[in-house]
Amino acid sequence: MAAKRKKGRRRRIRWSRFLVLGACAALVLGLFTSICLLISPLHLKAGEVTTEYKHKYDPESNIRVAFLGSPADVKIEGTVDTNQVGDYPLTYTYKGHEAKAVVHVTDTTAPTLEVRDYMADMTQDVKPEDMVTSAKDAGEVTVAFAPDTEDLTPKGKHRVTIVATDEFGNKTERQATLDRVEDTTKPQLKSDNKTLKVKQGTAFELSGITATDDMDPEPAITWDEDSIDMTKAGDYEVTVVATDRSGNKSELKQKVTVEKNPEYGNKVVFLTFDDGPSENTGKILKILEKYDAKATFFVTGNGQADNHFIKEAYDQGNAIGLHTYTHDYSYVYSSVDNYFQDLQQISDMVKDITGEAPKVIRFPGGSSNTVSANYTEGIMSRLVDLVHEKGYEYFDWNVSSGDAGGNDIPVDTIVQGATACEEQYCTILFHDTMAKNTTVEALPEIIRHYKERGYVFLPLTRDSVAAHHGVNN
Repeated sequence: MAAKRKKGRRRRIRWSRFLVLGACAALVLGLFTSICLLISPLHLKAGEVTTEYKHKYDPESNIRVAFLGSPADVKIEGTVDTNQVGDYPLTYTYKGHEAKAVVHVTDTTAPTLEVRDYMADMTQDVKPEDMVTSAKDAGEVTVAFAPDTEDLTPKGKHRVTIVATDEFGNKTERQATLDRVEDTTKPQLKSDNKTLKVKQGTAFELSGITATDDMDPEPAITWDEDSIDMTKAGDYEVTVVATDRSGNKSELKQKVTVEKNPEYGNKVVFLTFDDGPSENTGKILKILEKYDAKATFFVTGNGQADNHFIKEAYDQGNAIGLHTYTHDYSYVYSSVDNYFQDLQQISDMVKDITGEAPKVIRFPGGSSNTVSANYTEGIMSRLVDLVHEKGYEYFDWNVSSGDAGGNDIPVDTIVQGATACEEQYCTILFHDTMAKNTTVEALPEIIRHYKERGYVFLPLTRDSVAAHHGVNN
């Protein structure tokens, strides 16, 4: 028993010695490591790092140790642009110590490619894009048929290989079937109009007719141009033909009414009055009625006490055009949005009065104005296109009465300016604010002048011959 106790004591002593020796070794190793880290406190994971093109890369991710600190304490010089393949040297500095690394940005990832089986007629020039539903890559990707692709023009099924290649030469291949068939199906023609109405003397446009086909996405639409005479009002029937690329044809009979256009073949004066209504608008309406003349009033929202004259002018057969609600250049031309908000306001006002939202407009200052440049450079160049896109037509003038030059302009001066036109279509600028009394006084003589020369006085419509100035902003 004593021998066993003695033996156990010796075993415990040995284990104690081992533990002491182990602790000493760990202490020595720890001291050695600490000394090494104090001498060289910055260590990187690798001297060369490879990352993928257009993948996010953080240079801090390559820091293994920043002794007694954090990766955020390390200064990193150099940048890595993963949007550009190349080698990017980086210098890491921490507590006076440097470490260097090179990041290689490479593209080794092939594009993703999805394809579909495709049916084509005998005439279509089939492109690989026709059979590709998706081709994606970090950079640019092109698709092509494999170089050994057979002739794809014969009738029947062709097994083809499509190759997607990115800008660094990585490729992905997929296979699909092209089925060449004889197309014997006619296109389908549809008209949105039982009777298409067009205006005498205008260019005939076949609107509202569409053609669809099972193979050809854009069948050609033609019609017999000799079957309609746009110079003569009346009812016509036009044969419309749709032809697909395989030569299949279908026909549709479209009724067309050429409506009489009072402007066609006549010398026309368009009397236009800006900035009303006012009490002078009422006086002008009496003169127009007396001489059986029509005019166009480009109204604003600044004379609403006289808005009843807008309704009177409309009921008398004159045109109501949109000028501006505020006539505040600094607001109207400060942005495209402001212009159209102002235009919508005056449109809503007129519609409340007449029941109709006009599509005939005049820009404040005309399309050639330069005052708009004080608020937004280039705004007029944008607006002249945008108003057309929204279904409006804008009208400037080719004759000015000169009454914009001030109040109480002499009657003779206004008559002289307003009667200077000898063209077929004369669009004359007047103003009908309360201060333009001499404009009212000059109007009868101006009307008589043009009537004696065979002119008629008509209201502007969206289809009227439009006087347009050169745009200066």
